[in-house]
Amino acid sequence: MDNDLTFCQMPLDRASTLRKSNTWLQEKLSAVDSRFYFYWRGNYLYIEEKICVFTEKCTVDTDVDFSKTLAFTDVITRSPITFLGTNEDVAHFVCDLSLMTDIEITPWLGKVAFDKVEFIDFRRSLSLLNPQQAAIISYAKALIHWQKSALFCGHCGGKTKPMDGGHRLVCENDSCQKEHFPRTDPVVIMLVEYQPKSGPAVCLLAEHHRTPEQVYSTLAGFVDPGESLQEAVKREVYEEAGVTVSSVSFIDSQPWPFPNSLMIGFIAQAQGMDLCLEEAELRSAGWFTAQQLADFSEWGDEGDAPKLPRKESISRLLIDLWCERQLRIADNALSLDTV
Repeated sequence: MDNDLTFCQMPLDRASTLRKSNTWLQEKLSAVDSRFYFYWRGNYLYIEEKICVFTEKCTVDTDVDFSKTLAFTDVITRSPITFLGTNEDVAHFVCDLSLMTDIEITPWLGKVAFDKVEFIDFRRSLSLLNPQQAAIISYAKALIHWQKSALFCGHCGGKTKPMDGGHRLVCENDSCQKEHFPRTDPVVIMLVEYQPKSGPAVCLLAEHHRTPEQVYSTLAGFVDPGESLQEAVKREVYEEAGVTVSSVSFIDSQPWPFPNSLMIGFIAQAQGMDLCLEEAELRSAGWFTAQQLADFSEWGDEGDAPKLPRKESISRLLIDLWCERQLRIADNALSLDTV
């Protein structure tokens, strides 16, 4: 199936071979058409609620006098910069301003000299982005998070230095020189369904402690070392809900930059409906029909009604896909009954 999930519509060529050339990177850093995003402690820079994409000549969608670009060119020359990729030979970079303190960042914003200039939390800003922009800056956020977690070599404890435009870190200890690469944590996320002998099918959804009350989502968990994805699905469902599953079917996947996961979505068949919840993980859980889920509210809605997970999540995709299939089955059954 075509993947149109949030964070999955990357327009950039990651240029994994070209970025190994320091000469090529330096040429792109100084090119007048190269584009720069600005990141500060989990937030991106916006101008009038549009993501700020700076070039030497202008910011995208904003007319800029050269005098107003000095704040940008100053931090570009003295802040960590990561190469993201190219689009029609135009290079994209992210500039990490996180070393600037709260006291320092405020006067810098004043130097930017635009109306309504602000840093906005990445997740909160998703509604302001098109699918391609969301993919680019989620990629940038994941890379920056990895770089900060690997400032020191996990083998010898020496400091690391960035290479290949920030996609490889090398230990500076001459006796070590171990290379470190970005990591992605695989997470299985699964909708569990059960078909009773009579009546409509039901799916298992749960309230997780890490989400607001009355938000019902699918089960999920990290893949253990030496474990296949299907084994992880079966283990996680049994550990969290006490349910044995079979017939695990892959549906879709989604990079999830909170902070650096790959969500791998499945639908699995339950062999029974009895529940035994892992209370440390789940607040509650239940079985729901597609018709019941049609009456759920949306994430963020006010009131005490049960709610569905965020629309940008693969959890929501699995739920919506399952509901569509079940309602289609019900419609087909109704059509046969009327023949």
